Amino acid sequence: MRVSPSSAAVLLAALLSAACAGPHANVRAAAKIGQPLAVDGTDLNGRRLDLAEGQGKVRIVDFWATWCEPCKEYFPALDRLYLELGERGFAVYAVAFDEDQAQLPPFLAAVPVHFGIYWDKGGAANASRYEVARLPTTLVVDRRGVIRFVHEGYDATTFADERREVEQLLAEP
Repeated sequence: MRVSPSSAAVLLAALLSAACAGPHANVRAAAKIGQPLAVDGTDLNGRRLDLAEGQGKVRIVDFWATWCEPCKEYFPALDRLYLELGERGFAVYAVAFDEDQAQLPPFLAAVPVHFGIYWDKGGAANASRYEVARLPTTLVVDRRGVIRFVHEGYDATTFADERREVEQLLAEP
């Protein structure tokens, strides 16, 4: 049986929607620890995501969607972290997995942030690469561009761990 790319994207979106929840361990996503970061997406003006602009910075790459309740809760905390630590060499790239890019501006009007927002239609470029099974899925990346930590879901404990990991990586040469 052949599945069209659009049908596959709809199925992936449905699965991710069902998997949008609090924190859980994802052994497959965690297997990406130690690998170099390579994320695809475009900004809201259609320009390709350029990870080179973040070279030498500690980064969080957050895979999210507008319909994901934990993602809505996570964004304000992530924005505060970015505003607090950005001057020390910290950057955030939030890659939306929504099917329709038009969903992003209303979400961002309601939940404004200061970090980079990117779009990967239905997670087509990144969901399988990073074995994303839940949203949000967060990669914590060191200054060399190597994934050091992976988190699924969001709650205060997960965020405290992420903050500690970012500060640990900022302290590294």
